[in-house]
Parts: sequence; structure tokens; C-alpha cells
Amino acid sequence: MSSFWRPTWAEIDPGAFKHNLRALSAFLPRRVKMLAVLKADAYGHGAAGLARAAAAAGLGERLWGFGVSSVEEGVALRDAGVRERILLLGSLFPFESYDAVLDRGLTPTVAGRASALALSRRAARRRRPATCHVKIDTGMGRIGLAPATARDVLPALGANPWLRVDGVFTHLACAGDREATALQLKAFAEATAGFSGGLRHAANSQALLSQPSTWMDLVRPGLALFGVSLGAAPRRPALKPVLSWKSRVVFLKTVRAGTPLSYGWTWRARRRARIATLPVGYADGYSRALSNKGAVLIGGRRCPVVGRVTMDQILVDVTGVPGVEPGAEAVLIGAQGKFRLTVEDMAEAAGTIPYETLCAISRRVPRVTRSAA
Repeated sequence: MSSFWRPTWAEIDPGAFKHNLRALSAFLPRRVKMLAVLKADAYGHGAAGLARAAAAAGLGERLWGFGVSSVEEGVALRDAGVRERILLLGSLFPFESYDAVLDRGLTPTVAGRASALALSRRAARRRRPATCHVKIDTGMGRIGLAPATARDVLPALGANPWLRVDGVFTHLACAGDREATALQLKAFAEATAGFSGGLRHAANSQALLSQPSTWMDLVRPGLALFGVSLGAAPRRPALKPVLSWKSRVVFLKTVRAGTPLSYGWTWRARRRARIATLPVGYADGYSRALSNKGAVLIGGRRCPVVGRVTMDQILVDVTGVPGVEPGAEAVLIGAQGKFRLTVEDMAEAAGTIPYETLCAISRRVPRVTRSAA
């Protein structure tokens, strides 16, 4: 606690992250490599620290490298000392950004003819071929070559002396839907029929866990690496949550029946109640949608959030929880006693998805790293 004063923090467990990497590796055939997706600062977990943990997980060439969204994210990893391959999954514009990409040894995604030409020209100026992956849009609709275009463009890219196409990939729009995924895989196979010499990849976490037909040469787990479940699957590796989110009680009061609380008086005490204040709110990423819906663990019990979530504070009903005093630990995500609140629980209560819940935890919440296993 010496590095921050406001008692709200997130605990990151690199040992759990390494466990998840190893578990996913053991789940896959040995021929299939993994690209660990660490975009959005590893979904709010801290990309640099987890990249180092991944490199120390003992997977060797099974860990192909890391995936990020932007040049800035790739440069941040390089500046943190990460030397493994880094694939930029997003399309790059303006094309001047290719200079930073090549300077830092990053692998860009080519998503169209214009981006391929721009990368080739910059590589030619340096007299050194540029490695890239090519994105094919089979149904997501964001970026990438149309399958019919890819059939024409891929041979030309392969023949370009200043480009080395190290992989081709697509993004699954409905990874839990076998029929929709089959359509995308068919379009991808047809588009890449003449491609050789590089990696094919399509599978995200959900597809990795539920559809072996998507595994190809490389898989791109993201959310699974952080121990978040992704629906039913016939069998799945045992994954461990990497993040816990905690706070402490900073104020306590007893209110009479009928007392309204917080903005808009959306909650009134039905009986005499003991109310705790926690120093966490929507500016920290605790969604306002959790007003009168969220819950935290205090004293080993599940306690409801009452009233509207405010920018910096929430109110929690701790009536009947013995021994609660200022300084008592409150768990927003994680375990306490016999109970656990998961990222999935919080996302469901807020009416959103675990991805958004994790990424929303703001930078004003300090990340505390547990001792790595």
C-alpha cells in the first residue's frame, strides 16, 4: 500500500497467467502455436509484466509471440524490454507509421493493396524486406482484403521482393456459432488456397476452446489467458483468474428505515441498515449500470451495492455482517472466504461483456503484482 493512498487497487497474478498459458498449450496439439493477445494493455492487466511472465513460462517455440492493436502498444512493449515477435492486429494509417513499425521490429498487418504498397516502398528504401501478416475479411466487416481480392493479391505479395508474408489470418465474428464459423472458414480456405510458406490463423479464445476446426497453425487467445470463462465446451483446461479488484471500507453509518441514499434517491432502506462507503466509482471503471445491482464481498459475505454508483464512491449494505469496521477489505472481483465474484458476474449484472468490464478498470486503479509462481 506504500505506493498509493486511496485504498482501491487491482491485484495481478503472473503465476496464474503462466498457468493459463501452459494449460492452453497442453490443450492444443503440439503443432499449433499460440499468439498471446495483449492488446488494450493486456485487457487492463498490464501488458509489459504479463509479456515477461509469458516469456518465462517455458513454452519455447509454442509461444509464437504477442498480439497488440496499435503501433503505440507495440512500441510500449519494446520499450519495456520485450524482444519476442509482436504482431500489430489492427490496420495502420497513416502509412508514415510504418517507419516506427520497422524501426522497432514490429510485424504489421496488411489489410489492403494501399497498405501493402506503402509497406513495400518503405522496406525498399531501407533495402531490407519487411515481414507482415495479411488480414482477410471473411465476415467481420472491419478491415481486410475481400476473399476474391485476396486470391489475386496474395500471389503478388508473395512475389514482392520487399515483403515477406509470414502469415494470413481472419477474424471470427460468431466464434460460438459453428455454422457461421464454418462459412467463414470456407471463405478463408478458398481465399488462401494458393498461399504457402506462412502461418494461417483464425481462432480467438472461444473458438480455441470449442472448435478444433479453427486451430490451423496458430491460435490467438486473449480473454482465456486471464482466466475468464467463455461458455460451454465439451472439455476445457482449468484456468485461473489473473485479476482481483479490491477496496476498503472508508466510512460506516447506520440509517433508519425509509432513508434514501445517493443521487436520485433510487434506493431507500427497508429497515434499519448499516451502510459502508467504498472509495471506488465509475471513474475507476465500476460501471454506473451496477447501481442497485452490483455486489461486493465484505466479511466473507455477499453485500449488495445500494443507490447509484457515483464517480468516486459506492454504498454497500453490510447489515448483519459482523465485525465490519473502517479498513475492512472489500472484494469487487475475486475471492473472500467461501465466496467468489467473477468478472463474468460483474459483466452480467452490468449488462455487458467481460472484455469491456476488464478494459474499463481505469489507470487510476493501481495494479499490484503478486509474487510470480
